[in-house]
Amino acid sequence: MSRVRRFLLLVALTLALLPASTVSLAAQDTTQIENAEPRDTTTTPPPRVLPIKEHEVPSGPLPPGSRLVFDRDSILWSNAATLSDLLARIPGVYVARAGFVELPEYTVYAGRGGQGIELYWDGLRMEPLGTDTLAIDPAQIPLAFLRRVDVEILPSRIRVFLVTERHETLEPRSFIQVGSGILSTARFAGMFQHRWRSGFELVAAADFVGGDGISGQDRSGQTFDLLAKVGWLPTPTVGAEYQLRRQDHDRDPADTEGGVEGIPERRGARTDLLFTMFAGSRPDGLGFRVEGGLGVSAWDPDSGSAIPEQRIRRAYLDTRFLTTTWSVGVRGTVGDARTLRSVEGRIGLVPLPGLVLSGDARWERHEGGRTSRGAHGAAGFYYGPVSLVGEISIADAVAAPALLGDSTQQTADRAIRLGLKTRPLWGHVGVIQRDAFAPSPLVDLPIARLDTAAEATYLVADVYLQPLRPLTLRAWYSDPISGTPANLQPPRHARAAVSFRSKYWRTFRSGTFDILLEAALESWDSGIAGLDEGGLPVPLPAATFSELLIRFQLGSFTGFWNMRNAGNQAAQYVPGMPYPLSGQSFGVKWVFAN
Repeated sequence: MSRVRRFLLLVALTLALLPASTVSLAAQDTTQIENAEPRDTTTTPPPRVLPIKEHEVPSGPLPPGSRLVFDRDSILWSNAATLSDLLARIPGVYVARAGFVELPEYTVYAGRGGQGIELYWDGLRMEPLGTDTLAIDPAQIPLAFLRRVDVEILPSRIRVFLVTERHETLEPRSFIQVGSGILSTARFAGMFQHRWRSGFELVAAADFVGGDGISGQDRSGQTFDLLAKVGWLPTPTVGAEYQLRRQDHDRDPADTEGGVEGIPERRGARTDLLFTMFAGSRPDGLGFRVEGGLGVSAWDPDSGSAIPEQRIRRAYLDTRFLTTTWSVGVRGTVGDARTLRSVEGRIGLVPLPGLVLSGDARWERHEGGRTSRGAHGAAGFYYGPVSLVGEISIADAVAAPALLGDSTQQTADRAIRLGLKTRPLWGHVGVIQRDAFAPSPLVDLPIARLDTAAEATYLVADVYLQPLRPLTLRAWYSDPISGTPANLQPPRHARAAVSFRSKYWRTFRSGTFDILLEAALESWDSGIAGLDEGGLPVPLPAATFSELLIRFQLGSFTGFWNMRNAGNQAAQYVPGMPYPLSGQSFGVKWVFAN
């Protein structure tokens, strides 16, 4: 292990294990949601604030450290261009980058391949379609449309809740975003939001990204996203919403270093329609709430594409009751393909001061007479700045309902973590015991299949340190301490970022000027990427990647410059798919509030 990786490991573990006796803090909020960035408490709310539709994320008590939230400010000031970039901040996540812009960047977690992540868009679960029939590539989800991203971290998977933009003032809001970079990268995005006194709301947005993705090859790719949403919220407790999302793909195939086609083409369009109606008993979100929805997701291939047309229709009814100390919710869904019926339940409870209990369960009926069952439970104890959380997830479930021949797998995964939270420092250190699991292939990568992940125990740690208001250190570390590392889960995997942000320096009036300087490092030791056509292991060599980010703001204008692989390492995230040296990108964004 190189000196750089040893230093990175030492920083992450030392800070995460600082003794709790050195700090003190009032009792934690048992329903807290961790924010990925510190908030500016001096920011005043916009004028003439109107009620908006409640964010479609699970509500109720959760043990400390169970969820991360990326709000609008966190997303803007991160170095994330896609959802894959944002999820790279989650401890234990490996982003399999097959190249630069417009090439796959699958998010792998817990050795479960694409089944290690669940995606929900405004409350409705996203089903993989088209070339993503078995797993969704989060790199194909732009961040320009999103107001918030919630990430629930479970022992064997992460649940990601995407919340689209919504408007809370009578003043129209719009933005224009332009970006460029190496390998002919280009990005254009724009949005318009308007709200009327009658309660009607309009959101219209578009995002285009294109580029060559890999050097030395005559190829190109481009993706065009469109979002249109119309809502009606006459009172804070009653409303309806209709939205259309469409994404057009046009990507050439890309070869590996050996000249063999490694990344298949992607040509076609995905369309998602969602209509929802809701009613609640109280404007503050507490009490009883019911919501119903109809959704249609479709993949329409271009002529000559090898991927057939796919379509899924679903309807759901969701009920919930929430108080300040407990919550319970039930959702039922029916569909015409893959998963025909499902019932989900969730509960959260604070029975005593210092104790938080939460759990959820799911039953699903799939095509072919198959049935999936699963449950997750957690108990959290906290006293002052210290918390202790235990979790267990059990399942007898089908990994890929789209494959009629895929049968159920029984798993039992357990975790325990110790947490500490103070103003200058918070972090966790935990041990996760994961069961054996056979993941489905990641079809867009030049890896024939993923081997069965053996039973293993992982050490996971994360830390957030802010010794001075403008200076922040974030780091996480993941390593199997017993058992065999899973595919695309390399041992001694760590990521650390040091940033300076003038917003918290108080030299300038908040909102007038802001600048962020950040340096990040990601490193791992040698592991296994998967199996080749002959069933032999595909090695994943050790690597260290560094990133630099500069972002500034002048009033409503922001600009950024980002360089990935700043150290010019001849390394790869995916074997056979070289990552470019000095991967520069830059851009600007204007926000208009009139």
